Amino acid sequence: MEYLVQVIGSGVLQGLVYALIAVSLVLIYKSSEVFNFSVGEFCTVGAIFFFILNALGLPIWLAIPGFLVMSALFGALVEKLIIDRLIGRDPMSITLVTIGISSILIGCMLVFFGANPEPIELALPDLTLDFAGALFISTQVWNGLIAALAMLALLLFYKFATMGILMRATADSQVKSIVLGINARRILTITWGIAGAVAALGGLVVANGSAVSYDMGVVGLAAIPVVLLGGLESIPGAILGGLIIGLVEPTTTFYLEPWLGLPGFQAISPYIVLLVILLIRPQGLFGQEMIERV
Repeated sequence: MEYLVQVIGSGVLQGLVYALIAVSLVLIYKSSEVFNFSVGEFCTVGAIFFFILNALGLPIWLAIPGFLVMSALFGALVEKLIIDRLIGRDPMSITLVTIGISSILIGCMLVFFGANPEPIELALPDLTLDFAGALFISTQVWNGLIAALAMLALLLFYKFATMGILMRATADSQVKSIVLGINARRILTITWGIAGAVAALGGLVVANGSAVSYDMGVVGLAAIPVVLLGGLESIPGAILGGLIIGLVEPTTTFYLEPWLGLPGFQAISPYIVLLVILLIRPQGLFGQEMIERV
């Protein structure tokens, strides 16, 4: 029984982290139909910003908002310098550009940050849980809690804040939003900024308790099956997709791998689940079904 509780609890906590990174992808895709393949590098850049502020001796209550602002400005800067110049072109072309952005960021981080991993440990109260024989360490609990609170705050912002409503209107239809007097380009820049901050927070919780390194962006690959499973246009879908993938991985490790005798099967299990779901519902669990008149 304790193994089952451990598997479920660990899966949920890890799934929340995956979902947070996937939400960054959803924000950008909803606003511009661009799949940001550099999201993993956005995570890494954010974690590096926090490491720098922490190394400068800033207390955590200043370092966290400070690195979020820096990450938001970084995301907005990428949009303004690169993405904004490509507006009007095929979204697939812009998506391919994000792969180039990923490579450039990896090279810059390797040059300026170095190849050596640097440890990160948030100075937070101990929240270690011992429940039904299962042990969840404090770092693990805090990572899941931070991710959950961040996504709740984002959902409330998106639903009730004026800027959130403008972002939703622009995401629904840029043409209609412009007709209504909304500055769609400014909203798109702000969206990239918020997505950058969300990805950065995801990078911080991934690095928390371990280390940040220039190649940490591989975590962005974990968000791809999550966002495709939940639906590219849905924040709740990304959250649910994160929880599903988070549960699939430890379940495969603890139960399926020993039963099948296939070590490493856990690495492909999320994609198998994704394939099954997409065969049944190609647009994902909460994705919008596109209907075109011919």
